[in-house]
Order: sequence, then C-alpha cells, then structure tokens
Amino acid sequence: MKRLAVRPAIVVFLTTAITTGALAAKPGAPVDAPKLLAKAIELAGPARNVPAKPILKAGDSIVCIGDSITAGGGYLRYMDACLAQQYGDLKIHKVINAGISGQKAEDFIRRFKKDVIDRKPAVVTINVGINDVWHRLGAPHDVKVLETYEQNVAKMVDQAQAAGIKVILLAPTVIQEDANAKGQKRLALYVTAMKWVAARKSCGFVDLYAMFLAALKHKPPKMKGNWLTADGVHMKPLGDAIMAAGALRAMGLDEKKIAATDIPVRRRK
Repeated sequence: MKRLAVRPAIVVFLTTAITTGALAAKPGAPVDAPKLLAKAIELAGPARNVPAKPILKAGDSIVCIGDSITAGGGYLRYMDACLAQQYGDLKIHKVINAGISGQKAEDFIRRFKKDVIDRKPAVVTINVGINDVWHRLGAPHDVKVLETYEQNVAKMVDQAQAAGIKVILLAPTVIQEDANAKGQKRLALYVTAMKWVAARKSCGFVDLYAMFLAALKHKPPKMKGNWLTADGVHMKPLGDAIMAAGALRAMGLDEKKIAATDIPVRRRK
C-alpha cells in the first residue's frame, strides 16, 4: 500500500508523567490494587498534548463504544472511580458501556447512531481494531481491509462531531504480550491509520498500543505468562488501569488526581 509507505506517521502523545512518592517504586514492583491508576501512569511513561483543562462539564455523560474489552467493563469502572472521587462536584453520569464482544469497525458503524448519537453524550471514546486484526490473523494482511477500517473510524468521528460530541479515539492495545508477534506488527498499521484519522479530524487520540508496549518493558523478569492481559488480548486489572489512565488524561483530567484515585477491589463471591 503506497500511502502507508510514504505518508508521514503523526504521533500524538498525552500528558507529562508525574513523579511523586506514590510512583517511586521500581516499575516491575508489585502494586496494591487501590493504586492501580498510579501504577498505570508510571508504567505508561511520559505523554503530552492533552487539553489544558477538563473537557467535561457538570452533568455530562460519556459513552464508551468498543468490543469485548469494553464490554468487560474494567477500564470503565476505573474511570467511574476517578470521576466520582476526584471530580464529584461535576456529578458526571456513570460511564455508558457500549461494548459488544467480537465486533470490528464495520460492526460499530452499523450501530453507532443507536448506541452513541441517540444517547447524546458529551464525550465518546471509540476503542476498535483488535478484532479487525485478531480475527483475520489466519489470512494474509489485506490492504483493503485496513482502508475500510480507516474509513469506518473516520465516519464515526464525522457523525459524532456533527452531533456536537467530543471524540477520543482509543488505539487498539495488544495481541500477545510480545512486541515481535505477528499480530502485534499488523496491529501497528491499524494504530497508524487511527492516528491519521485523529490528525485529520482534530479529535482526541490515545496511543494505548504505545502505552502497553512501554509498560511491557517493565514486566517482572521472573513472571511467567501474561502480565497486563489474561490471554494476550483481554485485560487483567493493570491493563484496564492503563486504558483508564489514557482515557482520563485525554479528557484533560489532572494526572495527580488520577493517580490518587483508589480503585475498589472486587472480591470473588
């Protein structure tokens, strides 16, 4: 695909990482569950180019559209915790979960009006791309599939912006916790396509892919198996925390307040 070869990649980062006592431990050190967001910020590394102040106003609502990672609700629950604890005066509504397992960008576009536009949120986050790659790994890379993905992401942004909804694109995360995995390398093309859409449409963008790869450099050396995900794709708590931290920073929320949020521990029944 010539356009991918010559078109400059536009890299959009988030805010500058903080250095506080809460983040002073070594990156691979264990973390208490309530401080997952602080750990996520530490592991994700420095970031910039986020709103100088919160984009949320009192009484706003947020819709998060996605696949099974969103449907699982983990990172949404962490977002809710931060908004309730640190920005309670805004009385932001509980985040609306519009995740459906197994879906790709072509599925999102068919339900975008009903699941996002008709709900009239102030902000929508769009996390799409994992299944567009993962479900097709048995076949060679198809340039037309990638082009269609980019077109569908752009259409969703256009629809939301036309309705006055602020858009934050959340890049797909990882396929296997291995930077050299086949799925990982193919996924990078989809992340770049999403970056181009964000740059063209002047909307928010969170490079979760880069954040996860940065975090994985600090995986405890003696740890066997996956660290941020349960199966190479679906999140463990620390993976959810990285996603939540990225989305919250892209909303212009104060990093110190994000890090100070206590995540309620869910106990098994």
